[in-house]
Amino acid sequence: AFGGEFQRLNDVEKNIVNQNGTFTFSTTSLTGNPISDFMIGDVREFVQGGGEYFDRSGNLPSLFIQDKYRINRSLVVNLGLRWDPALPYKDSEGRTECFVPGLQSQRFPNSPLGYLFEGDTGCPSGGMTAAWNQLGPRFGFAYNRRGTSRTTVRGGWGLFYQPPNMNMYTRMSDSAPFSPQYDLYDVPFMNPYQGMSNPFPEQFAPFVPPANSTFALPLGEAQAFQPNWRPAQVMNWNLTVEHQLTNNVLVRVGYVGLAASHLSYNTDANAPLPSPTATAANETARRPYQQFGEIAENFSEANAQYNALQVGVEKRLSKGLTVTANYTWSKSMDVVTEQGGFGTLSIINPFNLNMYRGVSDYNIPNNFVLNYFWQLPSPDHGLAKTLLGGWATTGIWTWESGYPLDINSGGDHSFSLGEGNAYGYDQAEQLSTPQYTTGSRGARIQEWFTTSAYGAPAANTFGNVGRNTLIGPDTFNIDFAVHRMFSLSERFKLQYRAEFFDFLNNPELDNPNTSLISTTFGQITAARNPRIVQMALKLIF
Repeated sequence: AFGGEFQRLNDVEKNIVNQNGTFTFSTTSLTGNPISDFMIGDVREFVQGGGEYFDRSGNLPSLFIQDKYRINRSLVVNLGLRWDPALPYKDSEGRTECFVPGLQSQRFPNSPLGYLFEGDTGCPSGGMTAAWNQLGPRFGFAYNRRGTSRTTVRGGWGLFYQPPNMNMYTRMSDSAPFSPQYDLYDVPFMNPYQGMSNPFPEQFAPFVPPANSTFALPLGEAQAFQPNWRPAQVMNWNLTVEHQLTNNVLVRVGYVGLAASHLSYNTDANAPLPSPTATAANETARRPYQQFGEIAENFSEANAQYNALQVGVEKRLSKGLTVTANYTWSKSMDVVTEQGGFGTLSIINPFNLNMYRGVSDYNIPNNFVLNYFWQLPSPDHGLAKTLLGGWATTGIWTWESGYPLDINSGGDHSFSLGEGNAYGYDQAEQLSTPQYTTGSRGARIQEWFTTSAYGAPAANTFGNVGRNTLIGPDTFNIDFAVHRMFSLSERFKLQYRAEFFDFLNNPELDNPNTSLISTTFGQITAARNPRIVQMALKLIF
């Protein structure tokens, strides 16, 4: 087989954001009382931007070749090769930035040193170099002795690539000189630009900035891909043994593995350098590049692994009953599980990436799911058939381990986030070995783990608690349904259904609060839906 794909991606956004300004207050205000600040005409934080406009498009071509070989009666082999080049997404006005220390932009000569734009030498279109050499071979096989054995062995291996998501580029259109953003603190309510020239309305987007555009320094926020950015690469492999116990019962045991590299994450490439005398006041002075504030740079240097044992039993439909049960014992490890756009820093401590290596946010070590359908035996005739005939029941039983818990300090103890940034916090400090609490459910809800085992990290530290070191409540749930078909005529039938979600009304607890500074730290304050019952009539014709 031969094939190919070609996608044309377009992303046009014309939203006007923050053109009227946004006023926010915090507990660390000028007088210690946000309301008092407001009454005297002071604003804790003032945010205004020029609007978010972009017109970005790109192409994703792909080609593949594959074939299946029947080696003999026992062995079948699949071979394939796929080509998935990753091409950057371009903006019609070149609203793409790069950060290359030591280089000066020729497109906008007044920009701070190191801040380049699409069209400058050192800043490729789309902010990254096209990755053409992305070949993904695949191999698979199935072995069944002479084609008549009750045991079959299957396996496969493949190499895959993931291009960047287009939404990664959104914040690049929010940067000077295309759409400058201003974040001011402790300014008068009636004149937040006191002491400086009000840049608006002249700098409201969309507009094509002139080459002599000026930049307010230090630049509040910059975004860029690392110069040698590469798309994510994933290797996936599996080996499964299936055995047919009887004519309608199949047992399956398998191993699934995954290894990913060049996974992306955001961190501050201009993070304040650690210092014994670090404070929030000298955060700006400790930044390596004084003409910048935060530089949100996307790196492709993280990795991840997944290993799983999968066991399944399948009873095919016979005597009105079919049952499928699957159990997975697995572990997933990574540095960052979810990667957002440039607006979120996923790594707070850029000096020690390994401190964030832990189980993935979605890691569930044990997962068991059973589902069935049972056509209940029906009496042959008479009133018993009228009342009891035609009923069927179905259900899904689920049991799984809890989701990971990441204990954070709830604050910027490392003095590295900058004033007003609340998108991430330092880890907490572990004071002793934490334990899960015991006793009644009510007691465990009030304190899921020993909260006294954690404290605030010392000033100028990032905390010592690893990522996702505890787990939350597990889940046990049964969804159950019964239904019956009534024949109204040769053409019309009426089906009655009664469905019960969380049939046993077993409380499904959410994870506890993991922010150290919260008054509910360690407590579970929410749960998922209780039992829900619904009934329905369906006319079939």
